[in-house]
Amino acid sequence: MANIRAVIIEDHNLTRVGIRSCLNEQKNIQVIGDTNTAAAGLKLLQNTKPDIAIVDIRLPDMDGITLVQRFRQSMPPETAAQTKIMMLTSFAQEKMVLAAFASGADSYCVKTVKFELLLEALYMTYEGYSWIDPVIARIVLKHIRQLKIPTVKLNIAQTVPISALDPEQASILEANPLTEREMEVLELIVQGFTNQEIADQLYISLGGVKIYVRGVLNKLCASHRTQAAVIALRAGLLN
Repeated sequence: MANIRAVIIEDHNLTRVGIRSCLNEQKNIQVIGDTNTAAAGLKLLQNTKPDIAIVDIRLPDMDGITLVQRFRQSMPPETAAQTKIMMLTSFAQEKMVLAAFASGADSYCVKTVKFELLLEALYMTYEGYSWIDPVIARIVLKHIRQLKIPTVKLNIAQTVPISALDPEQASILEANPLTEREMEVLELIVQGFTNQEIADQLYISLGGVKIYVRGVLNKLCASHRTQAAVIALRAGLLN
């Protein structure tokens, strides 16, 4: 893997220093800058154009969502898209979780995440995938259910809002919609269940779960479970 250039925008000094120190211990990651305010963070992003930016959603002078939006707007689209955004938020504040998810960042982590998972999320985000913490997934899923998002009927048992998916995903789902069992498996994936936990929950074999998971990934055009969860939550596939 190529050397990953990262910046950290976080106002909590211990958190920022801790993340910086741990990342700099990795041979293929270089923290090229860090700061504790949004104003300085915006300049840092514009001047360095990093591969990865870890951004706290709650900063003293401007929220992280506005910061990311201003950065994206200030750069040519193709240049801005080269910087992947990992949003940090607090699991205890539901409004902040929902705001972080709605911001369009690439990945979403809670501040209490273990460094091993933060590192995994960073690598996945750098490679073009999305990573979402199960805590955030549960809160967003709960919110989606409360909203009662309008849907388009695809089969007898389940409904899916096609307008929220890209054309390729929508056409695949229309031709081969998720079955009722696949929808059950997808919901448990979004909630952070492992394959074995899904098997125990649905009273089916582990081998059966793997088949259903594979079917879900194929129909959602997802490379892995985390990406499937992000697609499902953003598109409102669960109601």
